[in-house]
Amino acid sequence: MPVGALIAAVALAAVAAAAPADVHPQIRVGVFPTGMALDPGTGTLYVGNGTANTLSLVDSRRCNSGNTHGCSQKATAVAAGPDPIGLAVDEAGKTLYVVNFSGTVSVVDGRKCNATDASHCRVAAATLQVGLDPQFLAVDQKTHTIYVANSGSNTVSVIDGRKCAQGWSRHCARVRGTVHVGPGPFTVAVNDATHTVYVTDFGGDTISMIDARKCNAADVSGCGRKPVSVNVGEIPGGIAVDTLTNTIYVSGEFSNDVSVIDGRACNGSTATGCRKRPVKVLAGAGARGIAVNEATNTIYVANTAANTVSVIDGSSCNGTVQTGCSQAAAAVPVGVSPRRVVVDPATNTIYITNAFSNSITMLDGRTCDGKVRSGCGRPGTTA
Repeated sequence: MPVGALIAAVALAAVAAAAPADVHPQIRVGVFPTGMALDPGTGTLYVGNGTANTLSLVDSRRCNSGNTHGCSQKATAVAAGPDPIGLAVDEAGKTLYVVNFSGTVSVVDGRKCNATDASHCRVAAATLQVGLDPQFLAVDQKTHTIYVANSGSNTVSVIDGRKCAQGWSRHCARVRGTVHVGPGPFTVAVNDATHTVYVTDFGGDTISMIDARKCNAADVSGCGRKPVSVNVGEIPGGIAVDTLTNTIYVSGEFSNDVSVIDGRACNGSTATGCRKRPVKVLAGAGARGIAVNEATNTIYVANTAANTVSVIDGSSCNGTVQTGCSQAAAAVPVGVSPRRVVVDPATNTIYITNAFSNSITMLDGRTCDGKVRSGCGRPGTTA
């Protein structure tokens, strides 16, 4: 089945599922929110509203699990490219990169386009042409390299964030390099410890591993090398790295599980541990977006068809310790069709986009984590 048809099937399943009666506090944003990115420097949570072709700017310093005073204010909405899906921030460069499904990446100056200063949000952002049907992206904060997954061309575009930043269009003429990966590349994650870029192959039930030491903004000599791939769950829709345990977590959207991979032995430079069948953790229906809260060593998984978020204890379920992998994960009720997850370590808040609720759910990481579940089922209010 084509990737587009698979996505449509999951969307229809999510629509058919009833929304939970009790949800946590929510933030109202634009139509069909999918991707998110947090800039810790400005405290801005950027949200891509796919159908509305806008970005919502949320002030995370005044709207978080410990302070909801700013949540009642309508999030600032600014124009974006056609169908903004994936978002990522180069923290040092103060630059927001937005993937538009039309085949481009918008480069936005985060210094003057954020939750407290939107003066330059209306200034036309620089755009960079990438591959076909790009989905999500990730930034290597050390090398300032941006990796974009192009689902329609089975490639990853490599962008030099040192020169293509803060809306400087003259430096955004072309991509730095191109990597050929598995079918239907979807999401991307960077492991700084092993200098590896992990890419989920949505159409191949695999992940591809790129050696970032020789494929980055300064050196593209290794970008032409075919990455090693690893079999994971069915239709891998999300990937996250836990640097505390050097573990890679991959959600399987059709297998409703999370694959647990030892990043020390399975990365861009060594594949000795890649042949081992990954341990699987049961998640909810339509497991897609995934993020790690390293403050509590907790993994959060957005289940699109179940309207829930699974909460996994990373201290007992990781690349080297699997004693807790067989334990049932907590299922937290959220909005309709949750897609992506972002963690704000400064406030210990977990944000989840709800595509069909046009909202973001906030979870309190202090009372809903891998070990503490007292706040996981607490009813909330809509801001």
